[in-house]
Amino acid sequence: MSDFKFVLPPGVAGTLAGTPVADFMIGNTVSDVVSMEDYREAYFLVILGDATGGTATPTITIIPSSTAAKTATTTAIPFQYKRISATETETAWVTASTLTCTAGDNQLYVVKVNAANLPDGYPYVYMNIVETVDDPVLGGLVIMMANPRYNAADLETVTA
Repeated sequence: MSDFKFVLPPGVAGTLAGTPVADFMIGNTVSDVVSMEDYREAYFLVILGDATGGTATPTITIIPSSTAAKTATTTAIPFQYKRISATETETAWVTASTLTCTAGDNQLYVVKVNAANLPDGYPYVYMNIVETVDDPVLGGLVIMMANPRYNAADLETVTA
C-alpha cells in the first residue's frame, strides 16, 4: 500500500499553487485543500526555479471541513521538511511548523504532513505560502498523498 495519489491543479500566480508559473508567490498563495482521511501522509513539493531574491514562508495550516474557507483557522501543524538544492543531495528531515525558504535558484522543498499530527475533527490540510520579499519567483507545487489506509484503487478524490 505504498501508492501515491498526485494532486496538480493549474497554477495561478498569487492564487493557487500548482503547475509552475512566473511570480508564483505574489502576495499570498495557497495549495488545494486535501483530505487526509484515507491517507497517513501528504507530501507538498514546492519547486522553485529562478528565485535569486525571492523568499517565502510556507506554513502548513489545517481547516475543519471541505466547505470551510481556507482562512477558517490559521493553526499551524507540525511537519517535516527537506531542502534539496543540489543533484542527488540527501538531507535529513527537519521538524518544524513554519519554514522560511532560502533565496536562490533551483530548489525543491519537500514538506511531509503526518495524519497522526492532525487534531480530531480536522482531516483537511493545505499549504499557505506568504511572500516575505516582493521579488518574482518561478515556481510550482505538487501534492502527493501517500500510504493509503485502504486499497488505493478504492479511494475517492482527495481535493475538497
